[in-house]
This record gives sequence, structure tokens and C-alpha cells, in this order.
Amino acid sequence: MIMSRLPKASDVVVTAIRDRILRQRLPVGHRLPSEVELAAELGVGRVAVREALRLLERDGLVEVRRGVTGGVFVRHPELGQVSDVISLLFATRSTTIAEWVEFRLLLEPTAAELAARHATAEQREVFAVHAAAAGVDLAYVPDLHLAVAEASGNSVLAVSLESLRRPFTEHFRPRLISEADLEATSAAHIRISERILAGDAPGARRAMTRHLTGYRDYMEQRGLMSAPLINLDQR
Repeated sequence: MIMSRLPKASDVVVTAIRDRILRQRLPVGHRLPSEVELAAELGVGRVAVREALRLLERDGLVEVRRGVTGGVFVRHPELGQVSDVISLLFATRSTTIAEWVEFRLLLEPTAAELAARHATAEQREVFAVHAAAAGVDLAYVPDLHLAVAEASGNSVLAVSLESLRRPFTEHFRPRLISEADLEATSAAHIRISERILAGDAPGARRAMTRHLTGYRDYMEQRGLMSAPLINLDQR
């Protein structure tokens, strides 16, 4: 007979607190019951509560503050943490630039098309800045792409691409990028922004596809498609 394992007391506490935060949609900064109160409420020892809070803090769902004004407060996970982990996963799995390009060609043209349809007035101001830009700094190249995802109106798409911010920056090979390359990137970003501002969904898709296809060709010409996505020299 297969015996099912009883959950640890700390697992029960983790589930109870996580459910409370998510089901009640508790905002960041909301004070949760103290360790003593949680232990009494859930019928467990304080050691189990302390272990559960450590796990929840690791996952970015709570913050435990010490001292007179301390307590247990709600947090929401930050995409920066997720992005760091994904970057490490890509590095350990030897993910290639070819895979990265293929992924982006699948998603980003659709994101641009949706952005042209759904961008809010505030988001359109961001594209107006990109459309008027005289040049582009390598450090800010990801910003246009992430702004497009955010303006798509699809939270899954936006979160997915925002969680890849670190791989976006860590795959660059600065020594191979010339001023002419940056100018071409700037021109492509301007075209994409203009099509989004015009509400031209098919045009925005074409502009993004053209931009990413050019990026793919650039990488192929330099023999980098089979290279690791994460450039460890950037770390």
C-alpha cells in the first residue's frame, strides 16, 4: 500500500498565507498577523510559522521587518528576480542566440500589432519619445521592445517579455557593435514607434518583423547564431 506523505506544518502555513494574499488580493504593504497570531490561528508552532515566512519571503510574497515597527507585510514578486533566474537557466542550458531569435520572431511582431491597437495615451507618449529619438544607446535597446509588450494589452505577453530583460542585455557583444549598427537599430525603432502611433497594426507587425529579421541576418553574418545567448563576459 502506498502511503501518502503528510504535509509539513510549514507547508500548511505557506499555503494558508499564500491563499490569503492571492484570494483576498491583498495590496503591497498590507500588514499580516504576527508570528504568534499566525501560530495560534493555524494551530502550529512558531518554528513552523518562521520557516513558512522564510519561504514566502524568498518567493517575494512577504517581507518580515524586525524591530518595534516591524511585522509581516505583503509584497508582490518582482520581475527582476524572475529575470535573473531565467538568465541563469539560459546560461546553464547553453541556450543559443538562434533559439532567442526564433522566440522573438514568434512573439514580438504580434506584440507590435497589438500595441498599435491597444496602446493607452500614456503608453503612446513613450512611443512618441522613441519616434523622436536621434539615436539609441545600447543600454536602452531593450526598452522599446519591452514598451511594445506592455502596450500590447496582453498581460501574459507583457510579463513574459519583461521577465527576459536580463537576457536582453546580457546577450550583447559590445565589441562587435558599430555606430552604424546603432544607427540602423535607431531607425528601426523609429519605424516601429511611428506605426504604433499611427494605429497601423499590420504596419507595426511588418516593421517589427523587418527589424528582427535584420537582427537575425546580422547575427548570421557574424557566425553568432550557434553562440551561447548569455554573454558571460558581460557579467
